[in-house]
Amino acid sequence: MATLLIYGVLSILRHSDQPIWDEARYLEYARNLTHGFYVTDEEPNFVNGPGYPIVLMPFCESASAALGARLLNAFFMAGAVGFVWLTVRHYAGAAWAFAGAALTGFHPTLLWMGFALMSEPMSTFTLTGFVWSFAHALRDRRWSWTLAAVLFLGWLILTRVFFGHVLMATAVLCLALLIIKEWRPALGRALVILAGAFLFCTPYLAYTQAKTGQFLCWSTNSGELLYWMSSHHEGENGHWFGKADVRSLPEVAPLHDAFYQDVLKHPILEREEMLKAAALANFKANPARVGYNWVCNLSRLAFGFPRSHQPEELRTILLIGFNGPVIFMAIIAGVMGAWYWRTVPVEVWILMGFAAFYLGGSTLAPSLPRYFVLMIPILWLGIAQVWSRHLKVTVTA
Repeated sequence: MATLLIYGVLSILRHSDQPIWDEARYLEYARNLTHGFYVTDEEPNFVNGPGYPIVLMPFCESASAALGARLLNAFFMAGAVGFVWLTVRHYAGAAWAFAGAALTGFHPTLLWMGFALMSEPMSTFTLTGFVWSFAHALRDRRWSWTLAAVLFLGWLILTRVFFGHVLMATAVLCLALLIIKEWRPALGRALVILAGAFLFCTPYLAYTQAKTGQFLCWSTNSGELLYWMSSHHEGENGHWFGKADVRSLPEVAPLHDAFYQDVLKHPILEREEMLKAAALANFKANPARVGYNWVCNLSRLAFGFPRSHQPEELRTILLIGFNGPVIFMAIIAGVMGAWYWRTVPVEVWILMGFAAFYLGGSTLAPSLPRYFVLMIPILWLGIAQVWSRHLKVTVTA
């Protein structure tokens, strides 16, 4: 109830008729869907999946209607907090569950973005719903839990299409773990869930293939991300810049504007190839600097710094205060979990692999704290399960 109230109040207080961040793109996709299409044949630009635009369809025609979509985020976040509580309580008890729920609901990244027409609240809801139902499905082996896990994961992928790659990597992990005989029944159920979620996404993949001619096309935005991640001019560290920044920032425009203007003259699929080719050239020209950008991505993913040609913000201190202890505790949990690996349930191991694939893949593109925050519930589940079982802290006078 506290989460619902706080995010509801923030949605009202910070409501604006002018879209910010990625709001305009999500609303445009939603309007396209109300007219019977997602992208055009001339411009098949799949930056995002349709999961969140579908939700926005009833709210996309006016600013007053958009307020309803902002308020919907409060319900998503309240639901996510509930899922974290229910999941962690089973493995580690009420105290750990309360801490995980509070960390998820009141994380500064989500409080900062939770009012906006952005996919983070719904992604957090679908992710935590997937974790909750996935853990139940592997423990209880009921088909109702399996179906729920399929639907939550499928909708998460349609919302944040990068999870499609995470799904395929996790499926390979499950196949590799089949060598552990006692885990095979649970791994079989996990593979069924992953296969079901993939099937859930096949209409979207069929649509992207029809528009682009590319098989397993989750997005047409990877070239731009790779270009900025690999760019290593003086003062750059892999931070992403938008098209407006390329034209207006004095530190960026002389180095990138001419190339970008040439790229924008071409159709979207040709742009992708040009940007990927430029990224490959950047890597070949100076692999060490690209490696430096990757190291910066690690810090930027967790704490939001460093950023190329931009001053740092006080929010970084908050992120260090929230994410730093979680990362430290997760590292200790990983070491202890590996040492006592048979005491960690198979479903927790699979979810830890899921998180590792997501976080590792996120460092290969310009990283942001809003990517990291999605993994807080899974990391906390692993921390709570291992710490509550193997560590005991006592205070003596």
